[in-house]
Amino acid sequence: MPKDIFVALIDSGCSFETYEKLAIKVENNKIITTTQNEIKYKHGDVIGEIISSNENIKLYDIQVFDENLRTTPSHIIGALTYLLDKKVDVINMSLGLKTNYKEIEDLCKKLNSKGVIIISSFPRSGSDFVFPASYDEVISVTSDGKCQENEISCIDLEKSLFGANPFSKVEGVGGSSVAVAIFTKYFCEKLQKDLSKEEILTEIKKGCKNESK
Repeated sequence: MPKDIFVALIDSGCSFETYEKLAIKVENNKIITTTQNEIKYKHGDVIGEIISSNENIKLYDIQVFDENLRTTPSHIIGALTYLLDKKVDVINMSLGLKTNYKEIEDLCKKLNSKGVIIISSFPRSGSDFVFPASYDEVISVTSDGKCQENEISCIDLEKSLFGANPFSKVEGVGGSSVAVAIFTKYFCEKLQKDLSKEEILTEIKKGCKNESK
């Protein structure tokens, strides 16, 4: 029987039942953990449903966007800090910041040292660096419209930048956000076979579609 894999989804929240649900909010310059707001945006649902379509993938559903779909570095810092002592295998972040924040970088390093795998979105064009995807400890994924539903491509082997199908059935939700979710599910299914992060990445690179030279 496949083993359970625990994935933290740092996003807009899911309307369906998950392993754990919480929200990160910032009040009076303090980061707090509380209950989620009403789910008004389908982004988290789409991403969460892709990942958890494998019943052995358990989601920590962490809402970091407010009712106006805004988030801040403090929200992300709060989410990553919360996960430091949790039983989590993978963190899925279908989001990115244009500025590098040392606190986020340090948290990614700490989580990586604990064996947590972080997968984050990187825009297909328009930016050389997006964080946390640009950190060495983070696997970066972008959209690749040439990929079929469960295919993975290698966009840049040196940077470990991978591609996946960017399309969903929900209007307004797509691109690298969906690609990250597809990649995360694929990666988790390999973890269920007791492969290490390095073994999975090596296997992906060997069999990757459109492998860069």
